[in-house]
Amino acid sequence: MKASNGEEVSIEKDYQFLCLCNDFIVDVLKSADYYKWSEERIKLKEKDIKKAQSTKYDLIYFRNHGYAKQINKSLYRHLFFSLISDYNINFHDSFECAYHYHYGPAFTLLRKPFKDNLLLIEMMYIRGHLFIKDFLNNSISDFAIDKISPEKKKEVLKKCTKRVGLSNQNEMYNLRYDKNSFETLEKIWNKTMHIITTAKSYATSDNNLNVIFSSKETVEQNLVYYFKVTRYIQLYFISLVLNILKKENLISEKSFQENLNMILFAYSCILEENNDNLLLSYSGKCPYCLTRYTIYKEDTEEDYLNKFYNYKCKKCRRKFRVSRFSLQKENINE
Repeated sequence: MKASNGEEVSIEKDYQFLCLCNDFIVDVLKSADYYKWSEERIKLKEKDIKKAQSTKYDLIYFRNHGYAKQINKSLYRHLFFSLISDYNINFHDSFECAYHYHYGPAFTLLRKPFKDNLLLIEMMYIRGHLFIKDFLNNSISDFAIDKISPEKKKEVLKKCTKRVGLSNQNEMYNLRYDKNSFETLEKIWNKTMHIITTAKSYATSDNNLNVIFSSKETVEQNLVYYFKVTRYIQLYFISLVLNILKKENLISEKSFQENLNMILFAYSCILEENNDNLLLSYSGKCPYCLTRYTIYKEDTEEDYLNKFYNYKCKKCRRKFRVSRFSLQKENINE
């Protein structure tokens, strides 16, 4: 593909990284299901046992009658995993479309996860379990993304990016919400969603239709930009997910750091230039012989067919993936 400056650019490494991110989130969701992370044991008072066996009393009744803390915790986790699942499904379809040059659907499918799902997850991170109180007690229109003011969005992004790192408020807001920003995705996915747009900053030109008559050069330039932006936001998204898992005590500090380091290392492997925030090496244990290893960018074997990073242990000579969400033993309670 050709970038806007005419330079030939390969998207293979970017695509590979997005596949890795997809698999990572799927692993998180599998762990949530297997270890029942959304479930919460509630010891009912004797007077409430019969009510729990009756269809007259639902979850909200018990939440309002003495069990709010446990129920809010369970609902919070259930909503969190549901949102990241929905995010991942839409984003997966989006980057697969982009990889196959389906320019319009790629950007259209990007709108919901980046604009809607991600902001709700960020709001959940900032508010914690109080988000459930807000969600159940307030009008649902209060959570409609286009009804949330720019000032409120910026406040959420400022707090969230400060805690998570790897990004900042202005970058995230400009990319996802500012229709007048040069770098915004808003003007692109609005054009891919509508054949004709009239907004001043991205109005359809006379005698034209959005996307329909795009040249090969225009498509490639936009897709190069697509992969550059999505890999950056995916790194932030997974960092956010890991921060929430840690905050909920579902993973330990050790597990959090190991998983974050793996994602940072994988991200550094797709970049030509070095960055102070990224890792030039990654340390772990061989899953077969448990030998400690340290790998560098040049040690990874890129397998585009199977879409993951491979590494061969120098001791037992067996290959394994360097790309999976992993739990430490202290996180596993069976």
